[in-house]
Order: sequence, then C-alpha cells, then structure tokens
Amino acid sequence: MKKKVLAAVIAVIVLGVVFKLLGESDTVSIPEAVTKVQQALSDSGEDSSEVSEAASQSAGSPYKYYYYKLNNDEKKAYDNVLAKVYSFPSTVKVPALNQDELNEMFQALLYDNPDLFFLGSHCTLSSIGGTGLLSLDYRVSKSDYKPALKKIENTRDEILSNVTDRSDEWKTEKQVHDALAAKLGYDYTDDESNLSTIYGALADGTASCEGYSKAMKYILDYLGIESYVLAGKATDTDGDTDSHMWNVVKINGCYCHLDLTWDDPVNGNYKTYEYFNLSDRQINCDHSNWSFDYDCTSVTQSYSYKAGFYFTSYSVANNEELARAIAKELDSGNTAIELRFSDMTAYSAGYRTLIEEYAIYDVITSADKYCSLSFSHSDLSFSQNRTTLVMTFIPNFK
Repeated sequence: MKKKVLAAVIAVIVLGVVFKLLGESDTVSIPEAVTKVQQALSDSGEDSSEVSEAASQSAGSPYKYYYYKLNNDEKKAYDNVLAKVYSFPSTVKVPALNQDELNEMFQALLYDNPDLFFLGSHCTLSSIGGTGLLSLDYRVSKSDYKPALKKIENTRDEILSNVTDRSDEWKTEKQVHDALAAKLGYDYTDDESNLSTIYGALADGTASCEGYSKAMKYILDYLGIESYVLAGKATDTDGDTDSHMWNVVKINGCYCHLDLTWDDPVNGNYKTYEYFNLSDRQINCDHSNWSFDYDCTSVTQSYSYKAGFYFTSYSVANNEELARAIAKELDSGNTAIELRFSDMTAYSAGYRTLIEEYAIYDVITSADKYCSLSFSHSDLSFSQNRTTLVMTFIPNFK
C-alpha cells in the first residue's frame, strides 16, 4: 500500500546483561559488570553536565511537537542527543531510561527532526543507577555527511525556486507540495534503506510515505511554516489498511492534514489535491489510528475550498458557478477537476445532478466560454470516491 513507518530498533541493557555490550564473557559477575559500565561511562569523554533545553532547541527543527509530549528524563535524553549528534559521537550520556521511555524518546527525536537523516534506527542504552550511556548507529558516516547534506540542500533549493511569495503561507505550501510531488517517486522495502529519510526523498528522489512526510516537514521548517509528521493507518480504495505517515501543517492559523504521498498520482500526469489541507473529519474517511493534540476543524484552507470545488449542497443553480471555477482551474494548468462534498447528502445531490441528469456536460460546455484552452464538451474521464466524497473529472483537450 502506501507506506509503512520504519520502526526504530532500540534496546535497554542493564546490570547483569550490560557486559555483553562491552564484550565480556557470560561468566562475569554482576559487580564486575557494574564496574565495566562505570568505566565505559567514565571513558566516554563527555561532559557529565546536562545540556539545557534552550541549547537543544536551537538544533534540528524549530517545530518539535513530540518533544513536549516526553517526560522530564526523556526530554533530558533528547536534549543531550540532539545537542551532540551532529558531531557523530559513538555514545551519549543520558538519564537511565526504561524500554518504553527509550522508545518514546528516540521516536520523538526522529519524528521531530527530519534533518537527522544520517542517524540510524538502532540504538542501545546501557545504564547503572541514574546514568545511562546511549550507543548510536549511523546510516551515514561522518566523512560522508557533508556531501550527503549538500545533495539534500541542492534539491531543497531547487524546490524553493518554485516558491514565488513566501509571505503567502497557503500559496507557498501548495508550490512546495507540487514541486515535491513532481520530484518524488514512491517505493517501500522492508530493509534499512534511506526510503524513510529526507536523503531518500531529496537526494535519491525515491521515498516511502515517511520519507515524503519528512521531506515536506524539512522544507516547511526551512520556510518557517509550522508542520509535523503524523503516524497512523490508512485504508486504500481496495480496502487494504496499512501503516502510514502524513503531515499536519498550520496554515493561516488553522491546523490541517496534508498527505503528500496520496496526492502524488501513480497513474496520469495531472496534479491532485484530494488530501491537501483536510479537516479531522475529512482525513478520518480513510486515515485512522492517529493522535494529535490540536483540532483540525476548518475546511477553508483545503484546495477544494480555495478552488471553488467544495459544496455543502448541490443543484442546477450551482452549475454556472462550477463552470467558472473549472475554467479558472484549467487555465492555471491543472487538468483534474476534484469536487469535494461536505457529507453524503450533498454528494448524492451532486451525483444525481451532474451524473444521472448529465448536467456535467452543460457545465463543461459553459466552462469553455470562460477558458482559454480548447477541450471536448463530451469526452471526459470520471471517477468517484464515495469514501472521501470526491468526484474527479478530467477533460480531453483538443
């Protein structure tokens, strides 16, 4: 299906088993093992003082939603890792965390900071008393980091060249959305690849849903637009449900759902905005098992609303309004007309009028009067998604 979220492989090792991490035999006594851990903590060469939250927050993403959901010890560990990881240490001193705390901390670190593309999904925590030593794994070596980052930044700058007015958040988001959709190709494998990172997305041009979402966040971070990645499940049109990742963005004061992966058409060369800035109610039509602390209630930032394709009811009285909106959309270069309805009642009315009563042909004929392009009045493609309450029409251009 679309995309599975790559899970971090992490482990907590304490006391009697920690010596295995340090290369000792199984016959080492617990006191000896404790001594080995103490020695490792001493030999790590790090300043034992805690990194301040302010110092940590200056690194990585300016928008760290998951950080603020951590407990105090998890935050301290997050702060220490983020402040030091860019120098590629093999170990970082952190508070002693249990397995669940380590899971939460490491996931928050990777979700909040897409620029940590070089950090692997494995880590091991050895702890004694209240102190731990976190061993890190890297996808990219320290010597390869700068060349890899340069590739990412080159693509980022290419994407940004499409942005014409950074003061307009909605327009900026749309232009980034379009440029990324044109640039990226979807892939997913079950191995430890770069598909889940911004390197896979921006350097290789191929990514899973996690890579798509992190690439969107990375570029919006750079532009100063608040956004986050969101993990959950999604059900495709075949009824298959799988793990998935998308974004929440804050546009003009409204939190909205943005699924770039599902807006990247597999078939056809047209742009699609079916998952552009949706409300909670709209995304819940086929996305589930997600959690976010702020409500996404507005539909006013969705593409369908801005384009004049969102209807709370429909009758022949709407035909002329729709014709003008279609002409404007086609003149802008978009060839797919996606009509979204607020509920099944409105959808059914639209289907009855446009499809069963053939009014769509009248609408298309009327749109031709306002459009600079030439297209057939009788030959157009139609598809519908009764789950998301969306009808799509694609005219056949002459």
